[in-house]
Formats: sequence, structure tokens, C-alpha cells
Amino acid sequence: MASQQTMSANRSTWRTSPGDRAASTQWEDIGAALLGLWIVIAVFLDGRAHWLGLPDSFFTPWHGALYGGLTALGGWLVVMGWRRRTTSGLSAVFAPPRGYGWALVGAAVFAAGGAADMIWHETFGIEAGIDALLSPSHLLLFAGAGLLLSGPVLAARAKENDQPKTRLLPIVVSVLALSAVAAFALSFLSAFLTDSPLQAVGDFPEGTPEHVATESRAVAGLGSFVVTSLVIVLPLVYLLRTWRLPFGVVTVFVVTHAALASTVVDFGFTGAWPIVAAAAAGLIADTTLDFMRRSGASSRALALATAAVIPILLWSALMLTLELTRGLQWSAELTGGVVVVSAMVSVVTTLLSDHRTPVATTR
Repeated sequence: MASQQTMSANRSTWRTSPGDRAASTQWEDIGAALLGLWIVIAVFLDGRAHWLGLPDSFFTPWHGALYGGLTALGGWLVVMGWRRRTTSGLSAVFAPPRGYGWALVGAAVFAAGGAADMIWHETFGIEAGIDALLSPSHLLLFAGAGLLLSGPVLAARAKENDQPKTRLLPIVVSVLALSAVAAFALSFLSAFLTDSPLQAVGDFPEGTPEHVATESRAVAGLGSFVVTSLVIVLPLVYLLRTWRLPFGVVTVFVVTHAALASTVVDFGFTGAWPIVAAAAAGLIADTTLDFMRRSGASSRALALATAAVIPILLWSALMLTLELTRGLQWSAELTGGVVVVSAMVSVVTTLLSDHRTPVATTR
């Protein structure tokens, strides 16, 4: 009898209002976030295999890690619903806690994408280059991954009560995983992977074929730095506007992005130095934002500072690393301009995304 009363009490704490689906627990959120990170790491390992030209088919160790992660996370979602079952049958299995409904849909979409990927490869073979990134089955996998990894974030947004600081872990990990998937989908426009700054821009008359050819790499390089800035900055701005972040989150973000990108190319450009540069830039950014926070800066000021400081520090550190290890071939105007334009675009995008919504200050 006592155990039944305890179980009933525990189940009652999973609900915040009558008729709502149960809320997830802290450990369930952490489990979902870490399993999602497993999937992301497997995606980048698969990208590394493509980059290195390793023997490829649908049945590879990295695909096994990827779909093993999907199975584990899908099972985790089902178990979360099963623990809260109030009825029997499928409705009990497919009723996860609040915020995890889209994640369950994403698991189904991801699984469908995996089946489509197997059929596609067996029918049309293995693509190379950007075709491999944008094949229909891979686009379906990206869509499924976006939904699948969103669970801990949507669950936190669905909870009415304030969350202790320790509960930020699954939120930060989930947002980081989502931004990493975006970075992988845009890997052909990754500032960590481009070698454009190592290619000299020739001096040819404007409008000539030679001018267009020699500037094409520089233009692609500029796009890479701008796009990668947004992929990193916008998720961090979202976190800053919604929760009070502890010191070190910025560093974790930029170091993880640098490490995952470097893994794809097997540390082939400049070894681990981009990771070192990212760590230095992240620590300076974290220190700056922490000083502003302690000085009473508003959430808007912190968001704008994040949008400006991260591209400036991160890309300045990366350019310095390239100069010291390989030798920059870009002009001073192009090198500095890319850094400044990346910061400007990030700041303007951050301003436009500010809807003046109330921001929590106690989370």
C-alpha cells in the first residue's frame, strides 16, 4: 500500500495542470539530450568517412552508430511514455511527456529516412561531394534529426515552473546538438573547413573571366564565415534570451563546433589548432559576457554583445592560427573585412529576431 501511494505521488509530480500530459523529469531530459548528442557525433563520423573516401555502403560502422543512437533515443522516448501510462495499448506507448511529441515524430521521420537511404544507395549508388549532402534521403534525415533532437528544449519551454540551474544541462546540450546538425548540413559553407584564406586572390580587371574565377573562392570564403557565425550565434542568443547561462557555455559551443568540423576532415588543414583558437576565443567571450552580466547589463545588451563578440574573437583567432600555421594569402582588407562583416550580419540578425518577449531572469 505504501509503495502504491509513493508511486501515485511520484506520478502526480509529473503533471503541472489537470488534463496535461506528464512533464519529464530532469534525468529523462538529460538522457534524451545525451542520446541526441550521440546521434550528432555519429553523423560527423559518417561525414569523416565520406571525406577520407573510406569504403562506403549503407552497412558501415558509422551508420551502425548512427542508427544505434536512433534506436536508443527512440526507445528512451517510448519508455518515458510507458512509465506514465494510464491506459493499455499503443496509446500508452506513444504518449511521451510534454514537449517530446515532435521528437517522437522526428524518430519516425529519421527511421523512414534511414530506410530511404538504404534503398537510395542500393539503387543509385553512393554519391560524392555536395550531391551526397543533398540527396533526398539525407534531406529527410536532416528533417527528422531536427525534430528528434528538439525534445529537451520543447519540454523545458512547456514546463510552467522555474527550472533549477542544474536543469540547464539538457537544454544546452540539446540546442548545441541542433546547431551542430545545422552546421553539418551547411558543411560546404563552414568557416572551419574552408581553405579560401590560403588561396591568393589574383589582380585582374573587373568583369573578366580571370577576375571572376580568382574571386570565386574568396566569395565562397566570405559566405562560409557569415553562415557559420549565424549557426553558432543564433542558438546562443536564443539561450541567453530564455535562460540565465552559466560561465563557459559559449566556450563549449565554439569548441564543440570546431572539434566536430575538424573531425570531418580528420584534422587535415591545421591539426587541432582551430580547436585551440576556438577555446581561447570562447573563454574571452565568456569572460566579457560574465563581466557585463555582473555589471547589470540587460538581456538585449548581452544578446547583441554575443552576436558581435563571437565572430570577432573566433574568426580573428582562426585567421591568426592560419597565418601562423599555413600562411594567409588574403589581403588585410579581405581578412579584416570578413571578420567585421560576419559580426555585422550576426548583430543585425539578432536585432531583427528580438520580439521584445519577456525574458526569465531566475532560470
